[in-house]
Parts: sequence; structure tokens; C-alpha cells
Amino acid sequence: MRVERRDLLAAVLLILLWGLFCWRFFTPNEADRVAFPEGDFSHHYYVYRSFAYRELIAGRFPLWMDCVFAGYPFQADPQSALFYPPVMVNFGLHRLMGWGHFPLAALQTEALLHLLLASLLTYAFLRGEVHHRLAALAGAVTFAYGGYLTGYPPLQIAILEGAVWLPLALWGVRGLVQRSAPRYYAALTGALALSVLAGNPQTYFHVGYATLAYYAYRAWRARMPWRMALSRLALVGALVAGLCAVQLLPSFQYSRLSTRADIPFNESATGFPLPDIVQLVLPGIVSLWQPLYVGIWPLAMALWAALVSRRPDRFFWIGLGAIALLLSFGQNLFGFDLAYLLAPGYALFRSQERHAFLVSFALSVLAAYGSDALLAPLSRTQRHSLRKLFRLTAGGLPVVFVLLLTVVIFSEAGIGNLSHRPFASRLGSLFLFLMAAAGLLHSRWRCPRWRSSLGGLTLALIVIDLFSINRPVNYATPREPFPYQPALAKAMADDAPFFRIQDDWRLPGHTACMNGLEEIYGIASIKPQNIETFIKHAPEEVRWSLLGVRYLITWRGGLERPDGTPIPAEKLYAQGEPPDVIYVYRLADEPRFAWVVHDVWTAQDTEEVLALLAAPDFAPHHMAVMEGHLPSVSPAAEDAEPVRIVERTPTRIRLLANLSSPGLLVVSQLNYPDWEALVNGEAVPVQEVDGLLPAVPLPAGTVEVTFRYRPMSFYAGLGISAMTLLSSLVAITIEALRSICSNGNSVLYLKFG
Repeated sequence: MRVERRDLLAAVLLILLWGLFCWRFFTPNEADRVAFPEGDFSHHYYVYRSFAYRELIAGRFPLWMDCVFAGYPFQADPQSALFYPPVMVNFGLHRLMGWGHFPLAALQTEALLHLLLASLLTYAFLRGEVHHRLAALAGAVTFAYGGYLTGYPPLQIAILEGAVWLPLALWGVRGLVQRSAPRYYAALTGALALSVLAGNPQTYFHVGYATLAYYAYRAWRARMPWRMALSRLALVGALVAGLCAVQLLPSFQYSRLSTRADIPFNESATGFPLPDIVQLVLPGIVSLWQPLYVGIWPLAMALWAALVSRRPDRFFWIGLGAIALLLSFGQNLFGFDLAYLLAPGYALFRSQERHAFLVSFALSVLAAYGSDALLAPLSRTQRHSLRKLFRLTAGGLPVVFVLLLTVVIFSEAGIGNLSHRPFASRLGSLFLFLMAAAGLLHSRWRCPRWRSSLGGLTLALIVIDLFSINRPVNYATPREPFPYQPALAKAMADDAPFFRIQDDWRLPGHTACMNGLEEIYGIASIKPQNIETFIKHAPEEVRWSLLGVRYLITWRGGLERPDGTPIPAEKLYAQGEPPDVIYVYRLADEPRFAWVVHDVWTAQDTEEVLALLAAPDFAPHHMAVMEGHLPSVSPAAEDAEPVRIVERTPTRIRLLANLSSPGLLVVSQLNYPDWEALVNGEAVPVQEVDGLLPAVPLPAGTVEVTFRYRPMSFYAGLGISAMTLLSSLVAITIEALRSICSNGNSVLYLKFG
């Protein structure tokens, strides 16, 4: 009970520290309140959550998003995170409170709570690694509030939510190697599944690789038979795959059809510039973010652990941190080439600097090891190493002070490139924290009796360091992420049954979608490959006609064709001056959601399709270009055969057409494999035309056409996940009952035997 009470006090302390780190996000005083900066957090992830929430309260599961990319398989994008339990809880709480929309503050709170979760889970893992609770607290605070988790992961919330489950996965590994108990299977499987469902594939690959490496290491240390090790690992892998099938199967299908299907090495191998290694002691100098910074004292403790800790596990963490650091530089250092060529998944992702996640965690564990060694009685060798570490730290003080003095003098004089106030600020903080670290090391070396109070002082130093450097990184003045946009006023007042907007990056991302309008592009990081190719290569007027563009929000002062002739359009609005000028045009052609063509051209491949779209005699609403088989069509007896929209929701479309002769119905929407079509109640295959749009052949006469989005990968994954979850719950229940019965028999034997 005593141990449990102290661990509970440690958890309370971590909660209090989280409150101190985040209080300005929650304060009722508007003058003190801050919010996350605008960017992907507010214009991408918040839009996604808002759309999902609106669809759910409308009684529809958000499988398809029709307001971006001319249609988009929403659930198939892993960043939708629809099955991530904290998202479900967040939605459920706000629905119970009667919210008709999902507030931005709810998403911000969700992100901040994951920082608290990171500290609690890391503490739980480190309690089994180190003897002293203060050492575990030091490692937990270092990881949760180090430069990585407090930098851009909260703004890219899927990264943060996927990363925080690593400590729980490692806790499960450690227990599973020792004993095949249900709780360890549950912890390891649950942590990995949660990391997957959080929605950032690169992060869950990092979590998976680190967990696999740790499992192999612990199994080797325990001399576990390889058949047993593989069988336990296979069971965990099968459970994770089964639980996550509802997301993995649709995402795998989507990835093969997205811009991530084939990333060249030069795009995949981006990483830290080499000068960014200075982040370890001087954050925010080379790059905007500072993911390698874990604090001066934790860095010193990690070095101390590498030198003197008696724990053999330190070699694993040194190796993991070193490999992750090497990979984080991408093609700037040789090493990533091997991962790109040999490691599954590495060719799918950009931004290799995200390996700093594993660097940060490895340094946090080593910092806990070092703190644990420092709080224990020291051997003669350790005292000798401690004296060297003190001299190294103290020796850096005059060097840093001279640099600081030089920078301040040059800054005040406005001389050269050294007039850089952030540089001076960072040098100042480095000097102060080096001085504090030197003082603590000297106290431990000279005054062994002060050892009992040293842990609290070192924890305070870590908190002051990390809170001072990392807490303000994501501070911004609160503001409405989607304020009233005069440039959208005309479009919002338009009562046409269908039209879309083309925004030439004049408005914040997904602004049209948040205002209930449809646009032809979006800022999602994983885009459908066919819309990406179409936008880049199709002639502009053809693009507008095929995608139903009515309004153009652009920087262009006039609309002209390549030959210089004007494009028929009305200028509705002008705002600002170059380069921030905004013009709004209404195009002359009436947009159509569906139309019938009787002239179909064939092409051999996508390149030829795009070439035919650019042909001078191509008429978008009268002709179509398709690869492969030519459908049976006949010339029209009339010039126009209008198609009426009877019903249109994100996943269901009903159209009514009257044809004088057989033709091809074309729909202005992204074509995707899981759309099905019924013509007068009979299923017909959906074909792709113009490199992008779905189409079905129609007979002559009055025809009702129904399009339904039925993603079989989703339904199959849902069935697999449901069966896996049910089977796991049954197995856990049986094991619990067996344990209860076993304990009951033991008690009876002791009592009556």
C-alpha cells in the first residue's frame, strides 16, 4: 500500500505539472489566454473533426467527404481517426452536452491531454526500469515536455496521439517476455492498436519498429526460446491487425491510389540539416522547431548513464537513439538509404526528422537511468566520472559566457549576422542551466549527504528548463480560425443546385468546406492521385467545366486563355494589394453535376487521356475520353438532354435522365473503386472517363440512376475488427474466471486441507 500511495502522489504531481504547463490555454481571463497557432491544426484536422461530427449527428457515418477534392474517401484516410477511442469519447461528450458543432477548443484540449498521458505512461514504464521514483519522474517529464512532443506534434495531432502509446507498448513487452499473462498481451496489443488508430502511419511505424526492437532485445536477454518468442509476437501482431482492420484495409486500398503510392527517394529522404545537431543544447537557432532538445540536465544525465550506469539496458537505448538520430538527417547523412531500400514502409513517408521522436524517448530513458545512478550510493569509479562530468559542465560556462557577451555586443551595435536576439536568448538560458547543472553536480560530488534532497532539485531544474524553452512554442493569440470571408459572400448566397469553387491558395485551407461549400482541392497530406494529376495537367477551362467550377478565388487580375483571348467571367470582388491580393470571378458557364455524352474517344493510357482533353475540338459536356473498352452509345437526336438531381448525400446520389438514344452518363465527382451504380434498379459497372470522373452507359428513354458508396474494404475490416474484439473479450473473461476459480481452490485447500 505504501508503494501505491507514493506512485499515486507521483501521478498527482504529474497532473499538477501538466496544469502548470497548460494553464494559459484554459484560463478564463481572456487577456492571459493563448491558443495553438493557425495552420494544419485548425485548417485541416479541425475541419476533419468538424465534418465527422456533423455527419454523425446527422445520422450518417462519415465514409465520404464531398466538400474537398471533388469528393474524397474520408474514412479511408487514416487521419480521419474515426475509430480512435479518445476521438469517440470527445464526440460523445460534446453530443451529450448538446453541442450542434464541434468546437476548436475540444480538439485543443484533446491534444493537451495527450501530453499528460505521455507523462503518466512514461512514468509507469520507467518505474520498472529504475529504483528511485524521482528518477522515473525525471524521465517522464523529460519525454512529455521535451522539444519533440511540445513542438509540432500537437499541431499535427495524429503524430502526438500515435506517439504517446510507445511507453505502454514497452511496458507490455517487458512483462510479456517475463510471463505470458493476459494483461501484458492487452497492454502491448492495445498500445499498438491505439497508435495505429490515431491516424499517422509514419508514427505508428516508428512505434512498431521500436517496440519490435525492444521485444527482440528483451527476449534475447531472457534467453527465451525463439519458437516461444515468435509465437507470442505472432499472436500480438494478429490481434493488432485484427483490431485495426477497420482502418487498415481501407487505408491500404487508398494508399495505393494516392500520392503516397510512389514517393521518389529525394522526396522521402528529407530530414534535419546537419547544423540542427546544435538543437541538443541551443534550440530554435537553425530550424523553427526544436524536437531534439530534452533539456541541459537530462542531456547531462543521459551522458552520465552512458558512461557509468550499471544497467546493461542502457546499450539498447544508446543504440536506438543513435540509429534514430542518424535516420533523422535523411539523405544528409548516409544511413537512410539502407532504411529506404530494406525497411518496409520507409519509402512511403517524407519528413525523416520525425525520427526525433525516438531520439527524445531514448534520451529520456537514459536520463532516468542517469538520475537513478546519481541518487544511489556512488562507487569510486562513479565518483571519478562524476568529477569529470562536473568539470566538463563547469568548463563550458566561460565559453558560453564569452559567446553570449560577443553576441550581445554585436547585437547592440547592429554588426553583421550576430545581431540575432533569439541566439542571445538561447545562449543566456544555456548559461543559466549549465551553471545550475554544474552546481548540482558539484553538490553531489562534494556533499554526499545532500543526496536525499538532490532528486527534488534536479526535477525542479528539468521543469524550469523545459517549461521555459518549450512552453511558449505553441502560444498564439486566440482567434476565430474561419472568420467571415467577404470573398466567399457571393458564393454563399448562391442558391444554384450545384457548383464548386477553385481557390488559388488565397484563403486558409478548407475555408470553403467549413462554410458549407464545395471546392476542387484541399490541403490533406495524402491526396487522391487522379485528382492531383488532373489538376496539374488538364487545361484550366476543361477542369472548370468537368468539375463544375462557378467561382474562382485567385491572385490573377484578369482571366485569359494561352492565346491571349479573355475568358468569359464576371469580376465580383477585389481586395488587398500584391502579393496578398484576392480577386473573385464568377465564370459564365453554368456548372453541371451530371450530363450525358454521345461522343466517346478512347485512349491507351492516362497520358493520352490528358492529351485528348487538351485537344482544341474537345467539348467537355458533349464528349468524353476513356481508356480501354468503348461503351455502346449513339448520336443524340437532341442538342441537350438535361439530368436532374433527385437526391444527393455524401454516399448516395440519385439522378433522373431522359435520353433520345443510348449514351454515357458522366458525374462531376472523383471516381473511386467503391462507388456502385444502379440503372433502373440493375447493377452496372462504373467506368472512369476524362481521367477522373465516374460514368455509366444508359439506354434510351427515361432512366433513374443511383450511385452508392459501399466500401467493401471498410465493411470487411469492420467485421474482422468486431470479431477480433469480441474474441479477445471472451478470452480475457475466461482467463479471469479461471484465475478466480484457481485462487478460490487455493483458499479452500489452505483452509480445509
